[in-house]
Amino acid sequence: MKKLYYRPQKISSGSLLFLAALSVVVVITLRNMPSRWAALESWAGTAMQVPDVEDRMLRASEQAQDAFDAIHCKRVVLGHRMLDIHDPADTGMVGPSMSLVTSLPGHLDAKLTSVNPNFAAVAMRLLIEAGVRPGDRIAIGCTGSFPALNIAVYAAAEAMDLRPVIISSAASSQFGANSPDLMWPDMEKLLFDQGIIRHRSEMISRGGFQDRAAGMSDDTREILEASIARSGLPLMDSVSDDDAIERRMMVYSQAVEDETYAVYINVGGGDASVGGTIGNDVLGEGVIRPMSSFHPRNLLGLNKVTAATRKAGTPSAEDPTGEAAAATATDCVATRFLSSGVPVINMINAVKLAKQYGLPVASTEIIRPGEGGVYVIADMRRPLAIAGIVFILLATLLVVRPPARLVDAGKKRGWFGDDAKSQPQWMV
Repeated sequence: MKKLYYRPQKISSGSLLFLAALSVVVVITLRNMPSRWAALESWAGTAMQVPDVEDRMLRASEQAQDAFDAIHCKRVVLGHRMLDIHDPADTGMVGPSMSLVTSLPGHLDAKLTSVNPNFAAVAMRLLIEAGVRPGDRIAIGCTGSFPALNIAVYAAAEAMDLRPVIISSAASSQFGANSPDLMWPDMEKLLFDQGIIRHRSEMISRGGFQDRAAGMSDDTREILEASIARSGLPLMDSVSDDDAIERRMMVYSQAVEDETYAVYINVGGGDASVGGTIGNDVLGEGVIRPMSSFHPRNLLGLNKVTAATRKAGTPSAEDPTGEAAAATATDCVATRFLSSGVPVINMINAVKLAKQYGLPVASTEIIRPGEGGVYVIADMRRPLAIAGIVFILLATLLVVRPPARLVDAGKKRGWFGDDAKSQPQWMV
């Protein structure tokens, strides 16, 4: 037997006005709902096993801002020219467009975007997403190309009470730590000596091509080595990409003995760390998780043409076509960690990360800690919007096709008036 139900012959104007008013009220209510609820974010932090995650993120961002200020002061003391066209917010974190120690071209928008202390909160979000928890051991590889992101990672690691093992390099692309008298080794030492950061690199390489400034002049290599010497840290010397990778893996291995790493973090486009620009393009940004049947030499199947364009100068007398580079195009520290089951966080593509976490792109103004969507741990606006849509649909269904009992009650109370055409009727 088919089900019978009541349906009015027509929907009254009052009902339609009620639905319209209800929809407007729901939309206005949702627009004015706070995006952050302290109790809910506390619960979310507890669920992530980092109960004070918001406080830690803010603390990391404040630490990053202190580091930016210290480097800015050092630039003033050294008499560096900070051009408005390159650093409109006068942060002191943007280097010159060209210098003797500049290894590669750089994107100014990416460098400006990275100079945001709230990237420390982004780094912490990525660490938590990768499964890292307070007290874990992590490995870090960074270059001088993005000093602001280096600082963000250091600050996030320290705010989470992590135990990092760090290997860095001195060379930098444009607009990074590429001032000959204030390179990344100098910055790291400055921040450590002032007590702003608590951890330093185990060793520092020259950086650049093959992680040893291959192709750069003797004068440039001397400047790079002088910066490392000023830092008081040992130079990681190597003879090739493979040697640089092996040396780095040995340092990471010896530093932990029987422990395991929770994650490897790469900042910048270091040859040995991530395989250079091509390696970054292959891996992408953010959290990269280990894959089953992963092998560092066949990641995404890079072919010889891709490998040949990996860097200028890849061909050699012994290998005029660059085919030897093709065999190792994907072999780097990051892929070695992935092959051993350790996730990787790739801190590159600052513009894309900024958009993803609600941070401004290439801001021309100083950005303060605590600003940006990255601090919204549990955003209730989308669930509430869905709930509002469901509520309006249910209200519409109630008006268009009300339950029989409700119709009977309405008829008894005269809700439908005395006009016969307005009375509900049986429908099959």
